[in-house]
Amino acid sequence: MKTLVFFGSARKKGHTKDLLNMVTEKLKGEVEVIDAYRSDISPCIDCKYCWGNRGCSINDYMQKVYPKIDEADNIIFASPLYFNNVPGPLKNIIDRCQVYWAAKRRSEEKDIKEKNALLLICGGAPSYNNQFLAVELVLKGMLKDLNAEIVGNIYVPNTDQVSVKENKKVLKKASKLSSKLERLNN
Repeated sequence: MKTLVFFGSARKKGHTKDLLNMVTEKLKGEVEVIDAYRSDISPCIDCKYCWGNRGCSINDYMQKVYPKIDEADNIIFASPLYFNNVPGPLKNIIDRCQVYWAAKRRSEEKDIKEKNALLLICGGAPSYNNQFLAVELVLKGMLKDLNAEIVGNIYVPNTDQVSVKENKKVLKKASKLSSKLERLNN
């Protein structure tokens, strides 16, 4: 089982990392983390190269990420919430996945392996209505193009006041999601 994680936090040891560790520590197989803040991935420039060709015209680290996406059985997005969405460096990765949308446009979607996906999102603000809706919509749309079905999520509000590590409900849900991925991949 191969799990590819897109980690979107500027903080290497913050709440998002704690949440990610809770989920991945029990996963079997390979777990690889693409750290959006510490990877050299440029934003999409809308050159439309991918509309007529496989791949992207920008030659940066994302060229190494595409094969990892293709081979993954599971994709996990782990991110803090910045103004109701993912931070800029992670958004660059999402936008560069335009190549998968373009593959569908070129009727090459049959080449894209099916995957499971998890969304792990931490919000510093106290809970409010639709707090995680915008980020969920962005990720759902992009994951659809990656042929990935969201099989679970953990949305954690109020991390400015309550540590993820101290949240028993989160710990229990993380364990359940790890087990679910294992079952789905067997």
